Amino acid sequence: MNRFAYILFSVALFLSVSSCREEEENPIPEHNVNVCTPYTDFMQLRNAGSHIEYKYGNYYAAGTLLGYGGILIFRDYDNKLHAADLACPVEADNTITVEVNMPYAVCPKCNTKYDLTFGFCSPVSGPGKFPLKIYQSVFEAGDYIQVRN
Repeated sequence: MNRFAYILFSVALFLSVSSCREEEENPIPEHNVNVCTPYTDFMQLRNAGSHIEYKYGNYYAAGTLLGYGGILIFRDYDNKLHAADLACPVEADNTITVEVNMPYAVCPKCNTKYDLTFGFCSPVSGPGKFPLKIYQSVFEAGDYIQVRN
């Protein structure tokens, strides 16, 4: 019986140690987001494959917060709304933002290409291993879209 308990304990210990590896976090830091689209942007985002970019340096309504590198709001090809940070996770620099040409976003510095087709924002080529930072709180209400975190 002692041998059985030892084997069981060894297996349990091995499984617990091997499953405790830390997952790396997306290198884009947490930043506050609060974007409310004006009616014209809301109308532009009605169709699948459409997108709007909110970048630093432009003027927006008071209280607008643009995350780390700016905000990309897009409607995927399943007609669902998503929001992601424009900063490239490879560069992790808020001045280096992806260039969007649906269904892809490409970093102009490292050339990582991110697939936006179904909202996952995952890298499909280049050195990137993290997706674009996704903001989960995207609400469509009446004639505007609200993105918050």
